[in-house]
Amino acid sequence: MHDFAEKSAERLGFRPGDPIEPLVAKLRGHINLRSPTFADDEVPESIRVAPDGTFQIFVSSMTSAERNRFTIAHELGHLLLHFPLIKRIDEGAGMVATRWVDENDPNQKRAEWEANWFAAAFLMPATAFQQALATRGSLKSVANFFGVSARAAEVRLETLGSAELI
Repeated sequence: MHDFAEKSAERLGFRPGDPIEPLVAKLRGHINLRSPTFADDEVPESIRVAPDGTFQIFVSSMTSAERNRFTIAHELGHLLLHFPLIKRIDEGAGMVATRWVDENDPNQKRAEWEANWFAAAFLMPATAFQQALATRGSLKSVANFFGVSARAAEVRLETLGSAELI
């Protein structure tokens, strides 16, 4: 999963710290800010993909830029990981993925985990993350470099098993 995310970023020309919004546009997508009141098909922290692959990502207007950046990468994970599987089954199908899944459905839960793993590796590739740890001096500085929250950087650190590098 992490390798796929890192290779996807490379293939798309996305480097650590790059703004993510131009990439969404390049992939034929649009980002929409949503308030806590929204239509059922425009839930914040979700993606809606049309059968032709165009898509809309909905993020909350009440969260930080760092949180929204991770959410956008998470939704790109759904686009790149899960939409091709749906298209293989039904060429004319679209896809909707939301943060709120049926906790009794292991496939939905797995898809959310996969999108989180994708987002972390996409935004914070392992080698670049370890280099940033070695040169930036603090996890907060590393988080700022990648444009993510301190908590996202902390989780990435734990995932990479690099806690001894701090």
